[in-house]
Order: sequence, then structure tokens, then C-alpha cells
Amino acid sequence: MKLNSIIAEELVFCDVKGNTREEIYGSMLRKAVEYIDGPLTAEQLLAGIIEREDAINIPYEGMALPHLRSPQLEDLFVIIGILKTPVRLKENDLGPSRLVVMSLISNDTSDIYLKALASFARFFSNPENMRKCAEVNSPAEFFALLAEVKVKEHVTAEDVMRRNFPGVRADDLLSKALDMMYHSGQSVLPVVDAGNRLLGKIDATEVLKSFVPEYLFMMDSLKFVSSFEMFDKFFKEEEIRRVKDFLLPPGAEVTPDTPLIQFTVTLARRASDTVFVVDADRKLCGVITIDNIIHKILRG
Repeated sequence: MKLNSIIAEELVFCDVKGNTREEIYGSMLRKAVEYIDGPLTAEQLLAGIIEREDAINIPYEGMALPHLRSPQLEDLFVIIGILKTPVRLKENDLGPSRLVVMSLISNDTSDIYLKALASFARFFSNPENMRKCAEVNSPAEFFALLAEVKVKEHVTAEDVMRRNFPGVRADDLLSKALDMMYHSGQSVLPVVDAGNRLLGKIDATEVLKSFVPEYLFMMDSLKFVSSFEMFDKFFKEEEIRRVKDFLLPPGAEVTPDTPLIQFTVTLARRASDTVFVVDADRKLCGVITIDNIIHKILRG
């Protein structure tokens, strides 16, 4: 299925003007509302989109992806807005947006919405395609730009994974790994070789566990334990011990084309908290955690 097949020409607006997201989204919705089945007004749709966007607070850069799910909508409506002057829409955005892909989603169209969203994201992640989009002056030109873009049969790992995930080398000091965990907010990091091939992982919980005296695990109650012994040992050794001393098997691995349901079940079963995405040469492509499912699927 071609991506163009889910976009109506009447819902592609070129040279959208405005200085704020309210102005921009409102302008698009007031033009689009006559083509949208359902009882919601442009103002109601705008209020719902803004509320949703504020709740999930995902930063945009280049392309904005506002959306709203509502039982009062009867289909999926994708509204395209091309801004000749890029605008920073939200305070937490990483940069100004030139393209707005607005989605109004019925209860029965979440699946096709997610597939279409993945197709838009892949296509416009290429800076050259975004540059061409800036030159579009009509719906026909926009359709021509997307002429060969297809919607995949399944949402896959490459659509959900976090790219550029921080990783460490086996010979790195333990202190470097802990610093990276602190700054990235991740308690599990991939361990890779010089060619970015996945060797395993380092897990903060398992690192701490290795410093806990064995007798503490055998005690029924820790109510009266107040020793700082394990932390003294840690601080003495973090600049000596290497990541390889704490290296664990990677656990769950998938390829970029693995369907969503497969790695979601792995996470739901708690068989692994982290799923590593690797290519045929075991080079690390990305990482998937439950947070990615929440941000890209449940609240995407």
C-alpha cells in the first residue's frame, strides 16, 4: 500500500502561516474540518490535540506529529501542513518544524496510523527529503514527492527502537559506564566492540549485586543492617575494574524487521527489560525498552 493512499488531496495545505502551534494547528483544522466525518468542531479538535501534545510532551525537530484519538471520529484523517517559515512549536522542541503531519484517529484505525507514522518518520528522517518538502507548492507536488513511499505490512523494531543509544566497550572502566548510565538515565547499557558489534550488556543492578557481601543475601531481615561496606568497596574499585568484569549475555535480540508483537511480548513477559536490535553482522542498530513502547505505540 502506498502512503499516498491514506492522504486526501483536500487535506494537504501548503504555505501554512502562523507563529505558534495554536495558530498553525488551528489554521489547518479550520480548513480541514469540512472534510472530517464526525461531530467535533475545529476548536474541539484543536483543544484535544494541544492537551494530548502537552501530556506526552515529545520534542519535535523538523517534523511535528500532533495527533488525537477519539471515539467521535469515524476514520483516520491525515492533515498535512507545510510551513514556508519553520516554527519552534513547543518549548522542549529540539528545533523548528517545517512539516506538520497531523493525525485524527478513530478507535478502529490505530494500526494503520502507526504504520503510516513509521513511513513518514523514515522518509522525512532523510534531510534531502525534508529539503524537497520545503519546495512543495501544491498538493500534487507533495503527492509526487511521496509517490514511491510504501506503508509496511507491520510496525517493526526499526520503527520503535531508540537509535544512537549509549554504549560502552569491554575495556572501559566501570566508572565510565556508571557515568554514562547517570547522564543517559539508563541502567542497562550495550557493550560493543570497535566495530559496534554487540558483545553483551552491563546492568547496574547486577553491578551493585556483585558488591553486596554474600552473608547479607542469607539474612531473613535487614532491619538492623546499616553497614556502608559494599559502597566503600565500590568506590575503591570503580576506577580499577573494567566493564568486561561485569559483562553479561545480551539476552533478548531482534533484527530491525522483527514485528512489534514479538518484542512487545518479550518485554511484557519480563523475559528481558531491554531488547537489542542488531543487523546480520551483529552490529548494534538500536535498543528497545518498555519506555519506547509507551512513547511510540501507546502514546505515539
